[in-house]
Amino acid sequence: MKKLLTKTLLLTAGLLSLSQPAMAHEKETVIKFEGDTAFSGFCKAVVLDDIRILRSSIQRSIGNVAANDRAVVRRITAEDGLKCNGSNLLEFSDEREARQVKSFLTAQR
Repeated sequence: MKKLLTKTLLLTAGLLSLSQPAMAHEKETVIKFEGDTAFSGFCKAVVLDDIRILRSSIQRSIGNVAANDRAVVRRITAEDGLKCNGSNLLEFSDEREARQVKSFLTAQR
């Protein structure tokens, strides 16, 4: 079971890194999501700076994480909330220069 989870996490990380646009000025960073893959969409949204993916991930989390979308955002952006590459979601947004996602998350808090 642990091997399967590890392979799934590595596959998810590989897919996230492959989905990045190949731009010369973009940082070469490997994104590795560790944990419940149900929450990997949040990290992917930051990597791609895609609000559509972020909103979809928030909607899927209602009822599991919190009762409504604003409460989900507050929980995932909390200091001890969701982590991507060891950083909370807002810090990760800064690191990846995901301005649209950061703006959306900040406005929803």
